[in-house]
Amino acid sequence: MKNSTLTGRYIIILTILALSFYASNAQLSPQLKFQNPILVAGTDGQIGATYKFSNVNPNIDAYITIENIVGGAVLKNIDNTTTGYNDAWQPTIGGPGTYGSSYIKWNVRFDSIGSTYIFSSLDFSAVDVDGDNVRVREFSGINGGQGNYSIPTQVPSLLGISTIHDTDNTFGTDVSDSNLIALGPVINRTNIDTLSQDVRIDYHYNNTSGFKIYLGAQVDSNGNAGTITTDRFHCIYFGNLTGNFSVLKETYQSFNVLLNNNAVNLNWTNTETASHFEIERSFDNANFSTIVIVLEPQSVNNGLGYYKYSDNNPGILNYSVLYYRLKQTDVNGNYTYSMVKTVHINNTVGKSEVLQVKPNPCMDRLSIGFYSKIGGKAEIRIVSSSGALVKKTESTVSKGFNTIQIQELGSQIPGMYVVNIVVNGETIGTEKIIKN
Repeated sequence: MKNSTLTGRYIIILTILALSFYASNAQLSPQLKFQNPILVAGTDGQIGATYKFSNVNPNIDAYITIENIVGGAVLKNIDNTTTGYNDAWQPTIGGPGTYGSSYIKWNVRFDSIGSTYIFSSLDFSAVDVDGDNVRVREFSGINGGQGNYSIPTQVPSLLGISTIHDTDNTFGTDVSDSNLIALGPVINRTNIDTLSQDVRIDYHYNNTSGFKIYLGAQVDSNGNAGTITTDRFHCIYFGNLTGNFSVLKETYQSFNVLLNNNAVNLNWTNTETASHFEIERSFDNANFSTIVIVLEPQSVNNGLGYYKYSDNNPGILNYSVLYYRLKQTDVNGNYTYSMVKTVHINNTVGKSEVLQVKPNPCMDRLSIGFYSKIGGKAEIRIVSSSGALVKKTESTVSKGFNTIQIQELGSQIPGMYVVNIVVNGETIGTEKIIKN
């Protein structure tokens, strides 16, 4: 939507309204948001590891399990948010760099308040199934029998579609003995863009509570001896993209966050025409709140807008770690989030020098060690990712290093929690923990 005229923007808005009307009458599948996954079972990156994405739709959670790892594939990141679409599921998968195929087979299932949830209609797309311009080709695929697929028709597709025999029905739960595979080209498409329709495949399911998907890469023996990129970024976008339109993607040229004395300075540049930006801050990387709305850049040079803001709220010095992200809202109401930036506060009220929370992940008990420059009353507060206080322990501490034991955590549900250490009413440290 660069360089849109006012008339053009009205046309875009009307087009979106028309698409929304069509979607509501055609009962298209919902757009799901995959954010902030946590490991809830197994070992990270290994077969059996299960990751939970909470509230992909209101009161609906997604559980994604590694069912098989083939050909030396390695999970580098369960959800890479440094580029692409913040709401998409974007795993990074590495390979051995040798000729042949490597992949991870995933089992995706949906749950609502402890019970299996069935979508009457579910659409998702594998976006940017491309290569490295040398000899690597990405691919995606699904176990057949349930889902249908389509290829965008606005431009000729570069994907090779094939049906192969299912050879890894490890748990006997695959619904078909064949798999549909979409193999990408060697050529590379810059950026992650839903409008790169020649390297995109759309999947559609009816009345489903889950599916099995293959994500990996193939290294060709094509005579090219150049260095190859074995870590491949996969983007699975949940929503209907079959129309001739794109999802608003992140367009930040830069986003920097820097601690300067007692303030946090944020600056970013942007090439798109945005309605406004919101700066959101979090103390636990789970619960974000808007601290300011920025309407205009401070300056514009050759179409690039330069923005800045200084967060000098004295309360931020009560925390050891701060998290910031940008929310960009476009003129048509669409919005995207930037990647999360982290700032470590070294002078947290001048009292916290050492903080040790172990074991992490934990099961039933925690040992919390911290250094305090003053003695007095200490509170250890454990807060859930939703912001609820689930446990509080009070103790008398002395000047120097203190250790406090927390027990009886077994009744808490698995997930991410935040430990807050408060001495004489002032927070001197925070730490994230994972409860298994």
